[in-house]
Amino acid sequence: MGFIDVHHHFLPSQYTTAWMSSGTAPPGLTLPPWSVESDLAFMDRRGIDVALLSLSAPSVCFMETPREQKLLARQVNEAAAAIRDLHPTRFGFFATLPCSNIDDGIEEARYTLDVLKADGVALLTSYNGMYLGHEQFGALWEELDNRSAVVFIHPATSIDPGIEHDTTIPRPIIDFPHETTRTAVHLITSETIRNYTNCKIILSHGGGTLPFIATRVAHQAADINLINKTAEEFIAEAKTLYLDLAITSFEDPLSIVRRFAGPERVLWGSDFPFVREITVGTQLGILSSLEENTGVSVSMETAIAARRLFPASRWNNP
Repeated sequence: MGFIDVHHHFLPSQYTTAWMSSGTAPPGLTLPPWSVESDLAFMDRRGIDVALLSLSAPSVCFMETPREQKLLARQVNEAAAAIRDLHPTRFGFFATLPCSNIDDGIEEARYTLDVLKADGVALLTSYNGMYLGHEQFGALWEELDNRSAVVFIHPATSIDPGIEHDTTIPRPIIDFPHETTRTAVHLITSETIRNYTNCKIILSHGGGTLPFIATRVAHQAADINLINKTAEEFIAEAKTLYLDLAITSFEDPLSIVRRFAGPERVLWGSDFPFVREITVGTQLGILSSLEENTGVSVSMETAIAARRLFPASRWNNP
């Protein structure tokens, strides 16, 4: 059984053109080359049956106005649907939502889930300086909950220009896992996860640092009455989240993620094309060794979990 890749980016021409012409794209961040043909070739080389397409950070948020973000999100989503329609057994997609304006995000969620039949929606970890548990997002979560939506959360860098950082290491390599953890904890402490139980949430990159620090946060926060739940309740809510293995299929993090989430909530991801194929290959080699030494097939475990999570998806019903 081949991989189902839930963390797989794409760069349609509408997006790259907007990026190059906007003048507001993040400095120092370059887009890798991408095409449908090169993507399919990569998938074939690496044993990937299906890829769910999504934008990486900063999604459409580099566009200057909410109106421009809304327009670009619609163009990207229709491009993703067209790719899915051309290759229905190979591609699905998570819809891009323009959430700098929540009403625009809700409108796009309705269109993409109801009309384009997206597999779910993709959100960044924060918008306008607010993590996803903020009350501003309540109406959006209600809309997604009513549709039992799958919500793929991708980190975005929270940049404080006043903090000096090591410029040899791009911010996403270190900061992204922390941002995922911050928004995940906020979703728990804000009662978002408790209130919108129909949403199935996928955290990127093994959940960031959440599997490692969840018990630390839970017990400290509960013991000094910072949260309205017990440590056990906090941990139980954390374990309702799905975790993808993008840049996480190395021995130590893989062990922690699988033990924390359980095989039914671990999904596979490549982070292609932002992660180079050599890095993906290294991780696939580790998974092959694991299967040879223990009989555990992560490709099979994660594919089964993905097919259960997306029972109605077109790629899951050829």
